[in-house]
Amino acid sequence: MLLPALALTLLLAVPPPPSITLDATKARADVALLRRALETLHPGLHRYRDKAGTQAAFARLEAAASRPITDLALWREVSLLLAGIHCDHTKAELPEALEAWRRAQPTHLPLRFKLIEGRMIVVSNDGQPGAPPPGSELVAINGLPVPRVLPTLGRTVAYDGSTDQAIAAKLGSDSDLMGDDFNEAWPAFHGFPSRWDLDWKRPGERQPTHVTLEPIPFTQWTSLAWPGSPYRDEFYKALHWRLDGRVATLRIDTFVNYRNPVHPEAFLGAFFKTLKARGVEHLVLDLRESGGGSDEVAVALLRHLLPEPFVWLKPARLKAIRYGDLPQHIESWGNRQELFEPPLEDFRRMKDGTWERLPPPDEAARQPREPSPDRFTGRLTVLTGPMNASGATMTIAHLKERGGARLVGEESAGSAEGPTAGRIFLLTLPHGGVRIRIPIAWNRTNIEHFVAGRGVPVDETVIPTLLDFEAGRDRVAEVARASAPPAVPSLASALAGDWSGTLDYRDFGSDRRVVLSTLLTVTGEGEEARLAFTFDDGPGKTVRASQVLRIREGLESEEGRSTERMRILERRGGRDARELTLVAEGTGHENGAPVEVRTVLTRRGDALSLSRLTRRPGEPFLLRHVYRLAPQEPPPQGP
Repeated sequence: MLLPALALTLLLAVPPPPSITLDATKARADVALLRRALETLHPGLHRYRDKAGTQAAFARLEAAASRPITDLALWREVSLLLAGIHCDHTKAELPEALEAWRRAQPTHLPLRFKLIEGRMIVVSNDGQPGAPPPGSELVAINGLPVPRVLPTLGRTVAYDGSTDQAIAAKLGSDSDLMGDDFNEAWPAFHGFPSRWDLDWKRPGERQPTHVTLEPIPFTQWTSLAWPGSPYRDEFYKALHWRLDGRVATLRIDTFVNYRNPVHPEAFLGAFFKTLKARGVEHLVLDLRESGGGSDEVAVALLRHLLPEPFVWLKPARLKAIRYGDLPQHIESWGNRQELFEPPLEDFRRMKDGTWERLPPPDEAARQPREPSPDRFTGRLTVLTGPMNASGATMTIAHLKERGGARLVGEESAGSAEGPTAGRIFLLTLPHGGVRIRIPIAWNRTNIEHFVAGRGVPVDETVIPTLLDFEAGRDRVAEVARASAPPAVPSLASALAGDWSGTLDYRDFGSDRRVVLSTLLTVTGEGEEARLAFTFDDGPGKTVRASQVLRIREGLESEEGRSTERMRILERRGGRDARELTLVAEGTGHENGAPVEVRTVLTRRGDALSLSRLTRRPGEPFLLRHVYRLAPQEPPPQGP
């Protein structure tokens, strides 16, 4: 009886969360205030969703508030509504008391993870006995299969426009609120965990391992090892650079320069002076971890990279410049008189009813900025990805359009056209205490070419794979720095041979994982590979199947009478003659619903991985099945 008594003591030592329940009258009043504030203030309320869709979303929120509701459940329902606006600067914060409780009490997962090839891959843990090691995969959490957890939590993730590739990135890392959107949203759907029951497995293993771990406090979670930018990084700590002969790399993990500000021109100037003195010919600018931050950092960086004078922004547009009684519920930084009653002569009314700010003579963002005397004049490659947003994406858009930069990696999230951002008003709902971040300006990037609702497309797509992660390889950086691309092997030459390993698939009914021993023989010529599978489906039950993979204009997959065609995102060789990375996307159906499909084929030495991922709109890619194989051992020779 000792262990249960100890567990009870530990449980009683944790004070209960200071959650409150609102009656329907108070809940409806909070929702009415939120609706009025969004409709009055938010210039992007209907930017990506029509009025009918917004009305329906408000109706769902009002229905949820028509009965007693806890403040945590109110946060959940508000977050679902706000996520549908598709604005990365519009989100809900917990009530102050509940947020303070979460920061002090253990509620977080005792590990960090990334979503790679649709799988929840562990990056680090806190060292508890039995914790899943780095490189392992979580397959179930507190009794729920991961494919049922992530789409639910992902519905609360804020991102700009149609850049839903940001969902997978933000579930694993988001230097905002509770550090990542998994831990942020879990309690609102599943309650505060007193323990974490995890099922995990190493890639290719047949059976998962079960472990029960203790939650950890938020501050301990922020200290867990992570290969990217730490939680709430700051510009003065976020610069990393190296020189390799005539090639230099500069990594900037955040543009945030307002908590402990420094002079960005001085910080960057020393680096660019060094490039000039050393005669560097190729600069690789790694912005993959940066979501943005302060305008002065972006402007200072562009001064050192653009060849001509430039203007950072077009005039900002606001939906309103008078707010009635709303300011009594709003906090923000700066002079309240200037915020809530700016001079009318500082704006002009546009035909669509918005207010365009007239730039004062000293506003730096609207003044042409001259290139620095020490600007870099060589070849520029910029590394981008789904963590990019806000000012980082705007900077990348300038570098592509005005600087001719070569972009490598994955398409950025954020808005190349410019996000709804600027000044952020913090609206506190008086009864539930939920706080809402509402941006009041549409910051428009001073560029001419963009796709509405998208980030910045890349010139060369490089998608990180699980075999890359296991090998500790950063292929995005490898491709960016290479003097010439490696030869690409044909499909048949990369895959030919006899292989053995596993088929690991997600059951359509339960979403739980099933693993079968698998043999594969691959034959073919050139860009056609014929795959013959043999599966061990239990005692006395052997199943055979075949598939033909063919590269023509895209990737064709032929099974029986069915042919699936996909466009190729990446096809690349590597360090040895048979190394191959092939990523292709198309469309299909699951359970009668349309889905986006991604195939990831990787050959690395003696490892072959062939995975299929699927997703519905507004969800992250999730694993449907994966073959994990190695060359088949030849049978032993007789005497």
